[in-house]
Amino acid sequence: MMAGKRVACLALALVVFGATAAPAQTALLYDLMVRYGVQLPDKSFERAFDEGLTPAVPVMPGAFATALAMLSSSIGDDRIDAAYAFGILTGRSGAAASPPELAAAGQALAQMMASGDRRSRIAGARVAGRVFASPIAPGVPGPVVPTGVTEALFSLLNASHETELLAAMDAVGLLREYQAVASLTERYTYYRTAGKRALAGGALEALARIGDPSTTAIVQALVGDRWAEGRDPTALAVAFARERMLRDGSIAIIRKALDDKSRRSQARGYLVELGAVVP
Repeated sequence: MMAGKRVACLALALVVFGATAAPAQTALLYDLMVRYGVQLPDKSFERAFDEGLTPAVPVMPGAFATALAMLSSSIGDDRIDAAYAFGILTGRSGAAASPPELAAAGQALAQMMASGDRRSRIAGARVAGRVFASPIAPGVPGPVVPTGVTEALFSLLNASHETELLAAMDAVGLLREYQAVASLTERYTYYRTAGKRALAGGALEALARIGDPSTTAIVQALVGDRWAEGRDPTALAVAFARERMLRDGSIAIIRKALDDKSRRSQARGYLVELGAVVP
């Protein structure tokens, strides 16, 4: 019954909000965040998404109607805000949304990833990665990835812009796309050789999330490797890869990074993925 109500709310919203002015829709998104206890830093949906903020109040049927309507009918910043709002409300692996809502969002996110606007492509990839991520708990079925989402992510792997590439690699890793292992392995080697540290770290992080046995040798080679040293996101990604693939105690490095404001969100995300208790 609740799923049926959600679909009905969604259908109604697509009709009503499709003809509503963009500023009014954005105001409704702000109201939604307030209603569900999400405090937007500087009124930024993107920053709230970056920091991994989640609703403090259980999300109710119909909560996604406004965001889905904007994803389907808006452009530019309004659609980007709607994408991040949807990602915040639904949570990892689409936990709070119904299958029809996830299917509708997937189609819209795939369109964003194919758009001519780079910020839209990045937002589409990042939100798709979180919403359709494989569940952390083993044996738990994940959300159905709508047709077009995986294809759009693989297309972005050919992008030349670093942030776009990082967003695409992050997403294919979260979705545990085993078909990407060969490409990610080649990219990791190439980026390391070329001195592109951030991109190499992104490829390694994605490989660790997918967890293919072929990645174990890559991670073992990082033990004692000076390339893995430092206090930047790539060094923390190495610690995550070592703990994920080798269980060698590198989780202590990740826990220590919680005290580093610049890496706190990254460290918290890794701890959640590793099934650890996050303070």
